[in-house]
Amino acid sequence: MAPRLLPFALAAVLGASAACGRKPVRDEKPDAPAAHEPEGALRPRLDTTPPYVAADDGEGARHWTTVRSFYEGNGFKPVWVSGRKPTPQAQALVEAVHKAEAEGLNAEEYDVPDPARMAAAASWSPLKKGLDDHEALDLELRLSYAFVKYATHLASGRTDPVSVDPHWFVTPRKVDAAAVMKQALHSGQVGETLRGLVPQHPQYETLRDTLARYREIAARGGWPTLPENLRVRPGARGPQVALLRARLAATGDLAQPGSADAVPSPAVPAPSASPAAASGPAPAAPAAPDGVFDASVRAALKRFQRRHGLNGSGALDRPTLRALNVPVEVRIEQLTLNMERWRWLPESLGDRHILVNVPTYQLDVYENGQVVLPMRVVAGKKDNPTPIFMDKMENVVFSPYWNVPPSIARNETIPAAMRDPGYLDRNNMEVVKGRHVVDPWSVSWSAVAAGNYTIRQRPGEKNALGHVKFLFPNQFDVYLHDTPAESLFARTDRSFSHGCVRIEKPEELAEYVLRSQPEWTRERIRAAMFGGVEKWVTLKEPLPVYILYMTAWVDPDGAVQFREDIYGHDQKQQKLLPLLSPAPTRVAQVRPPTA
Repeated sequence: MAPRLLPFALAAVLGASAACGRKPVRDEKPDAPAAHEPEGALRPRLDTTPPYVAADDGEGARHWTTVRSFYEGNGFKPVWVSGRKPTPQAQALVEAVHKAEAEGLNAEEYDVPDPARMAAAASWSPLKKGLDDHEALDLELRLSYAFVKYATHLASGRTDPVSVDPHWFVTPRKVDAAAVMKQALHSGQVGETLRGLVPQHPQYETLRDTLARYREIAARGGWPTLPENLRVRPGARGPQVALLRARLAATGDLAQPGSADAVPSPAVPAPSASPAAASGPAPAAPAAPDGVFDASVRAALKRFQRRHGLNGSGALDRPTLRALNVPVEVRIEQLTLNMERWRWLPESLGDRHILVNVPTYQLDVYENGQVVLPMRVVAGKKDNPTPIFMDKMENVVFSPYWNVPPSIARNETIPAAMRDPGYLDRNNMEVVKGRHVVDPWSVSWSAVAAGNYTIRQRPGEKNALGHVKFLFPNQFDVYLHDTPAESLFARTDRSFSHGCVRIEKPEELAEYVLRSQPEWTRERIRAAMFGGVEKWVTLKEPLPVYILYMTAWVDPDGAVQFREDIYGHDQKQQKLLPLLSPAPTRVAQVRPPTA
């Protein structure tokens, strides 16, 4: 990969000669302003791909095409440089890009000058030597390229989700970066226009706030690392317990000494709180060697365990110790990866929608930005992952048949039936050809395995889909459904399905999605669920469903949740980012003028 070069030497934009401070010599003509360059000056520069564009493998050519399209549309007129000076819009762009870290992006990737130096450059006097024509055009094009690249990353992300995993089927929203740049320049609100491109969902906003607070924790030195062999129990005292208390206090799971109550987990602060104040207590060293493992520590451990999807026992077991010792830098990276995934979603998810987050095994029904119906779910096993996609719920099926998928029939049902002739009857199953039920012992099991027949389970208490399923037609034949195995919802690890999503509150969800159809009362819904006769209902108002993969999440109570990367998507995405956007070898500089 070619190194990122800097074709313009803005460190020497202004001459340091004595001429800057003397009276102009007769007949000495000032350099022509860059803004007055003829149309032909920009055109040939756009026909040549700069090294910094070529270095952006995979996306540079696409962004450069957008830059060319912009200038073709405006008659090849400069927009960021005027009279040998950066314009106020140029300064606003540089300031906005240097705040990229707040959005989980790296400002260095966009290779723009330092804001302070840009401000100084913009204040140059006409009596001082400014940018020459070559430098002005270079700065002009570099800023346009930075705008297009940054706007695209804010709106659509840095990576293609399919490159992360083939089970990821979402279509990132597209942004016309040339049109956005035109709008930003026309309105004079460059920073505001760029900020308007970020995802507007409450989850993204709370993750961004959490990222700021975790970076504040990192700036103060992070949190203490606990000994790998640490074993303390309630009632214990000493320096090791004090160290544990300091670790729990760092993330807000335990109150600092002198505080009456446990501080909130670093998730959602009061609107007026500063980042430092909202991030919770600093990971202070133990103030005294007689720290005690009291009820507050046990409660703090339970809180921490719940936030990390662990068994909330309040005991310092090995899984909890491992989670406590994950460095703050790893959590910061986890937050940025998940913020990126929000950029892969549509600009608007809809006023009403369902979000299923696989790593947290959670389903939330959102209405006007608020969770109105939360519930736990069971998702796909690691070797049968639930695909990540979006669609619209169109049907509710009460007392459903379960058509056993061919792979499950071949690998599980048929072998069980061959070993045990009573297996099908005990599990309320039958073999069908088209719409006709056939005697299972009158057909060859090889013909069933080949797909010439279908095995299905009749409605009832043993049905694998429970009493209702919710359909949103998709290529994976994945849907939401009830389950007879309700005990699984009490588990912390709930990856047990073959890919579909089992839900904890099927009756409540049915009431919600059918609420605009008043004929479906609660009593009628229950009767249909337990009637034993399959009944299809079409929704008058289809409801968007998003099956997501977020290992960092903020729950309705404001507590940030971190989860295991069960399908390995974090790891794959993390490996892609450095390859797609290498850090530049240098950052563009602008030297203040000299008299």
